[in-house]
Amino acid sequence: MKLISAIYTAIGLILAMFCIVTLGYINQTRKVKNSVEEVLYTSNIIREGERAQKLILDMETGLRGFLLTGQRAFLEPYHEGQAEFTQSIERLDSLTEAYPEQNKLVHLIKADSRLWLETFADPLVKSRSRIHISPRNRALYDSLFANTAQQGAGKRIMDRARNRFDLIKLEEEQIKEGKIEELNFSLARTNEIAVGLTILSILAGSFMAFVVGRTIKRRFRQMINLANNIANGDYSVSLEDNRKDEISSLTESLNVMAGKLQSSFNHLTKMNKELDQFAYVVSHDLKAPLRAINNLSEWIAEDLKTDDPEIIKNFSILRGRVLRMENLINGILAYSRVGRQNLPLSTFSVQELLKETLENLAPPPTFEIVTPKELPTITGERTLFYQVLSNLLSNAFKYHHKQEGRIEIRAKELPDFYQFEVKDDGPGIPKEFQAKVFGIFQTMEARDVKESTGVGLSIVKKIVEEKGGKIWIESEKGQGSTFLFTWPKKKEAPTSSISMAS
Repeated sequence: MKLISAIYTAIGLILAMFCIVTLGYINQTRKVKNSVEEVLYTSNIIREGERAQKLILDMETGLRGFLLTGQRAFLEPYHEGQAEFTQSIERLDSLTEAYPEQNKLVHLIKADSRLWLETFADPLVKSRSRIHISPRNRALYDSLFANTAQQGAGKRIMDRARNRFDLIKLEEEQIKEGKIEELNFSLARTNEIAVGLTILSILAGSFMAFVVGRTIKRRFRQMINLANNIANGDYSVSLEDNRKDEISSLTESLNVMAGKLQSSFNHLTKMNKELDQFAYVVSHDLKAPLRAINNLSEWIAEDLKTDDPEIIKNFSILRGRVLRMENLINGILAYSRVGRQNLPLSTFSVQELLKETLENLAPPPTFEIVTPKELPTITGERTLFYQVLSNLLSNAFKYHHKQEGRIEIRAKELPDFYQFEVKDDGPGIPKEFQAKVFGIFQTMEARDVKESTGVGLSIVKKIVEEKGGKIWIESEKGQGSTFLFTWPKKKEAPTSSISMAS
């Protein structure tokens, strides 16, 4: 199976598990919703039954007040309660349709209420309303009151209705408790299913991620080791991967790259050897005639024995040109060898190296050399650092526009590098020429004025950049120049070789 297919399968399984979780949760939520609706429905029946009982009480209270006082104001709650009771009992009838036993009780309550009104309440109200008409009506009312109210006929009817309301309430309370238990069970079940399925999804996803991740990690670790071996110069390594997936393609590409690098390295090694041999031959073949020209010019000058200043000047120019040509050949050879030869690593004191450099350069006594009391100790190719320092100091002396001057060397520590500065109070370098001075064969003054090959600073730049540092100039015309360069603190395993430029 291809890697991307395995990843898609794992993701698909995880998503399927979460879909199951979601569906299970939705199903349990629907059950919870139904349970809540049933609890609310039962509560509505209980609440409507209590309201109907209250309306019965209002009718009884209004009737009792009217019978005792004869004031028609007491009939208002009686009539209002009667109207509202009719509506309430109809609602209760509708609510209990799904419960036959309760609905039967509701119908009996409706019958009791009609019986109470028709045989007890309404006759008493009508009779009580006529007692002021004649003594006979008074006597009829007293007789009716004695045979009904005083005998408790109305109370018996209403007590029977209230008992039936209590039975409805009791039944609904039991139903409500059962529904609440179902609701609590559904809620607990919902939580259990949600948590269980979620944990199961997490475990399944973690297992799939672990299996896929471990496989990918192991194979990538092998490729990293392969890449590190290639980076360290071992191009003969290779990996075997028969899974035929995307990583296999990457592995194959690394193997092909290693093979091509090995081929290129072998070719480059051969070319470097040929180039070194060519450089040696060219150097020997070019220097030999130059030395012959120089010797011939000296012999001619000795044989000529003239005091003519023009002839003496021309011979001097001829020998200077020969020397310049020889220095130019040496500079070109040195520049071409930067980065192609191994030099030993060592830990050395920059303070001692600076002292040695100044002794070898032997600056004019009119120059003041300012050095810090302490300079860092670094690890690297001592010869290369010497060449950088020697070139910068030599240029500071050579291109100074006065017979006396001040040269200052400074250093400071950065997180990953040391930064060195060589500052002079010479003529300065205009900004438009600061980048050009690092180009090969570039000089600030004519070669007849200052003898130079124009290779020194280009070699310095190449060395510094090969080491991973950088070099730049801070200068204004007429205000001196400061050459700054950085040098790495720790020497890494060499990826390319560097030679000393003489």
